[in-house]
Amino acid sequence: MVDSKPEKTRIAILEDGELAELHIEYPGSTKLAGSIYRGRVDRVLPGMQCAFVDIGAGKNAYLSAEDIVSAKKHLLGKDNGHVKIEKLVKPGQEITVQVVKEETEAKAPKVTANIALPGSLTVLHPFSPGVGVSKKINDQAERARLKNIAAGLCPEGMGIVIRTAAQGADESIIENDIRCLMKTWEQIRKKEEKGPVPKCIHQEPCLLQRLAQAGLNSDIRRIVLNDHMEFENLLKYLDETAPRMKMRVEFFYSNFDLFEFYNVESAIKEALSRKVWLKCGGYLIFDHTEALTVIDVNTGKYVGKKDRNETIFKTNCEAAKVIARQVRLRDISGIILIDFIDMEDNLQKDTVLSILREECKKDRNQVTVVGMTNLGLVELTRKKVGNSLVQILTHPCPNCGGSGRVLNP
Repeated sequence: MVDSKPEKTRIAILEDGELAELHIEYPGSTKLAGSIYRGRVDRVLPGMQCAFVDIGAGKNAYLSAEDIVSAKKHLLGKDNGHVKIEKLVKPGQEITVQVVKEETEAKAPKVTANIALPGSLTVLHPFSPGVGVSKKINDQAERARLKNIAAGLCPEGMGIVIRTAAQGADESIIENDIRCLMKTWEQIRKKEEKGPVPKCIHQEPCLLQRLAQAGLNSDIRRIVLNDHMEFENLLKYLDETAPRMKMRVEFFYSNFDLFEFYNVESAIKEALSRKVWLKCGGYLIFDHTEALTVIDVNTGKYVGKKDRNETIFKTNCEAAKVIARQVRLRDISGIILIDFIDMEDNLQKDTVLSILREECKKDRNQVTVVGMTNLGLVELTRKKVGNSLVQILTHPCPNCGGSGRVLNP
């Protein structure tokens, strides 16, 4: 659902009636991740094997030597892993980069010279030759079919990755998607040569259009909007890009607040809380540090019915499901440690880990459940793309040196 107001646009994704994701866009704000810039190298740091690039968007962007080498493999040859940063770029040099991580409170945006252009069905890699198929497509016959199609359509010297949404698609539709990406790449190459530097030469679509594109690659059944102009604009956009999705778009006519009507506001409040209650009576505690996030599981009010082991096991199973959803909703990234309640039965431990892994598959960001340590802590990592929900909706408290946070005005 899309809640459009003059001060901000919010998109909430609900699954089984519960808030799973929240995206916020403010007027005049620019989403960096995915956008492509023609920048100028400001500093080269041999000791860190990195460079900082001025892309004209706040802090200078961080560019590692590896991200330059990976884009030049076909030029540097096989033995390219030890090429020094000072041999690759010089201060003042112009370079085309793509933002892979947003700027955060403490860190600069991260960029790469290895460009990737995502389409509805495929991803074009101009500097990474080869073909690939999404790991989420499990049918081996379908994987082979799609790989053959990609091999036949892949432009010379470039790479193509088939996305999950292409499963079952005709070759002609996939070919059209690749042609559109090639046209976009040609436009980017032309923009590189014109105008002052730094500059943006390819901008990610607006939040509403990104939602529509996400709908093509998922099982989104309804898109509800409360702004009639945005409603009409989305229908026009879909008419040109995906006519079949127009049937899923609805206008919210009620006088009630859209987010209040669907209980989204209360879910957002819970996502900002340190404590989250489980339906069984147990609860979770979220603690954030600069290095990692720690989640503690407690039985709380839940005392069970049979025995202690069964009570602990049931609490941990429910906690695993809620943790996966909260991590996704809060957009927590990096290293995450989970302190489940101690279990003696190894089969129960495996079951809890299995539930956690299965629930994490719903996350569009890459999540890796590493396993359980000797101390009984479960380790997992989640790919970082932008700021977390807490960082977006709050700011460090000025009275306690940043150990606490208060709501933004």
